[in-house]
Amino acid sequence: MTITEQIVHLSRVEFWLFFLLALAATLCSFWFAFRYITLARLVENTPTARIDFAQQGYVELNGTAIALNGNPISAPLSGRECCWYHYKIEKKGNKNWRVVEQQRSSHPFLLKDDSGICQIDPDGARITTRERKVWYGSTPFPVAAGPTKISPTKKGWGEILMRDIGLVSRYRYSEELIRPNDFLYAIGNFKTPDEIDHGHRRDKTTREILRAWKLDRPRLLARFDRDRNGEIDQDEWQQARLAAAAESGREYRRERPGEAPHSLSDTGSSSQPYLISTLPQFDLVKRFKLISAVSIAAFFIAGGIGVWMFGIRLGG
Repeated sequence: MTITEQIVHLSRVEFWLFFLLALAATLCSFWFAFRYITLARLVENTPTARIDFAQQGYVELNGTAIALNGNPISAPLSGRECCWYHYKIEKKGNKNWRVVEQQRSSHPFLLKDDSGICQIDPDGARITTRERKVWYGSTPFPVAAGPTKISPTKKGWGEILMRDIGLVSRYRYSEELIRPNDFLYAIGNFKTPDEIDHGHRRDKTTREILRAWKLDRPRLLARFDRDRNGEIDQDEWQQARLAAAAESGREYRRERPGEAPHSLSDTGSSSQPYLISTLPQFDLVKRFKLISAVSIAAFFIAGGIGVWMFGIRLGG
């Protein structure tokens, strides 16, 4: 029986199920094509700014990745030093791989260009990296420090099949990294904190200090209960607030010398996506356009299948 005859003999429920699947694939492909060509044009058309001269708002930056305070973090699977990581552990099932665990770093890092330094908050960002490794093992967590490049002559083909290709191994590990001194492209919400922002931060720290003091009531009374009646009256509480504000100011001044004067974060708007990449702009645009082209091809294929099925059904 040919495919055409099979479609004609499908039950009504089966036909509409396959037709709706083709329609869903068509719509999804159209959305992906539109989304990625929009991203490509956004990257192409947004001018690159220099950090110390950038205006507030949606800004594109190029520079070098630097660990915050010069202290890189460690990637959980491989242990390599990095500024940001995303890892995934998958377990092999009967037919496919099932995700067991994955985690994405939320630790901020820095972007540096020839004019200044900007703190990058990775939360909410679409991150594309060059540094991606995949390897296999037989334990839920990798016991080695990650994939190593060893020539086939130095180990048996059985080990290659088991560890490197995953035909025998039950677990697959993947890891993406942004490493110190990597090239970094970023586009997002650029902000230079003003005195109002600094004031809000100091006030928040003051409230946290007062909250901690309240939890240690004996110490609070010993320090601020001047009349020794076992209670903190209004005047004494005002003295506690002034002391907490002074301590907050000292703590804030200690933190500020190492603080980046600018920050880049998520815009919260789908029309202004937050992108971070270790790929140069040209390569990033090329990748987005390739995904868009594949999606357009899938759109025509899925749409053609749907129209063809409907035509055969009507004709049958």
